Amino acid sequence: MSFLSRLLLGSKRPPFDLSLCLIANRPSFQDEQVFFSKIQRAVRGGVTCIQLRDHQNDFATVLKTAQYLKNVIKNVPLFINTPNPFQLVQMVGAEGIFLEEKYSPTEARKKLGDKAIIGLSVQTLQDVTDTTQMTEIDYISVKVGPSNKTCPKNDIIWGVKGLRIVRKLSPHRLVAVGGLNLDNVEPVYRELHPDDGVAMAGGLMDLDDPYRTAQKIRTIAQAAKRNP
Repeated sequence: MSFLSRLLLGSKRPPFDLSLCLIANRPSFQDEQVFFSKIQRAVRGGVTCIQLRDHQNDFATVLKTAQYLKNVIKNVPLFINTPNPFQLVQMVGAEGIFLEEKYSPTEARKKLGDKAIIGLSVQTLQDVTDTTQMTEIDYISVKVGPSNKTCPKNDIIWGVKGLRIVRKLSPHRLVAVGGLNLDNVEPVYRELHPDDGVAMAGGLMDLDDPYRTAQKIRTIAQAAKRNP
């Protein structure tokens, strides 16, 4: 039996759409109402999953944010990316987690169970190779461009050519991230498989109208799927 067959048979995760993932970086916004409003408008425009990122606020504050988001985005999966993610996932009933380097997928799967969605960043070709047989993860994240908001400056930037290489090597679903916006996302979508996606922070959250922008990006994604 192939790895993909084992992956599909062994997975108990519910279906989820990675087409357009919003990275909601809480520290980028002083006004929490503006923060929540932009997220809700982006979701109405077509965002399919949300990664809550907060590496600055205390646990109680992050918990409050996560609980509020889980209540207002009921039909959109919420992934947690914080210094203490496992407890947050369990307390708010989030659908998944995006892992930082200090946590292993095996540890995450043991703590969160079979139904949690687990994402992991790949920095090198060795990382890609190492993840090819990991049944614990559901998608990998590939940084294709620089981003000062949510990605460390020393992260490896793959670019579109590197993205193409990773897409050929990895059996996992893939999310492209890093400086993506309405103007530069089309060629990235064309390198992806239909069940892959992109993740954006400032490309949606920094705009006055994230609703309309998300709509336009979803149109680009759908066109790319029809005409790869």
